[in-house]
Amino acid sequence: MRRMPPGSSDRTKRWPPAMPADDWMMPGWRTTIGRGIAGNCPHCGLAPIFDGYLTVFERCSSCAAQLGAMPADDTPPYIAMLFVLQFVGLFITVSYRLQLHPNLAEIGFLLLLLVLFCLTVLRMAKGAVIGILLKLDTNREKPNA
Repeated sequence: MRRMPPGSSDRTKRWPPAMPADDWMMPGWRTTIGRGIAGNCPHCGLAPIFDGYLTVFERCSSCAAQLGAMPADDTPPYIAMLFVLQFVGLFITVSYRLQLHPNLAEIGFLLLLLVLFCLTVLRMAKGAVIGILLKLDTNREKPNA
């Protein structure tokens, strides 16, 4: 058995800390993130996460998971930009390499596709982040009144 340094508590003996033995066990990482990307509850996978486009339900209607308490505000746009800008950079590089010069109608169509792609990836990224935060049991801090 490993010796503990003086002054350490029982909380630092085991990482990760032991989970409570109730029925609230989250599935694995792939399942949790996959359910979030699909827009379903990361815990049960039965009910939707979103009430509208990006508005999150307070609780899951099936398992009562606290979906609205997850602080998924700033991370999903960065994830969406990361994915979308990879494709934009690839398109720009290929179009200059092949010396393609799109006209104004083609540029407008490509911008419309870019906006739709951004909006789709943003919703998927928010679902994935909610799944990750629920798996990590991270809740939004309540402001002091």
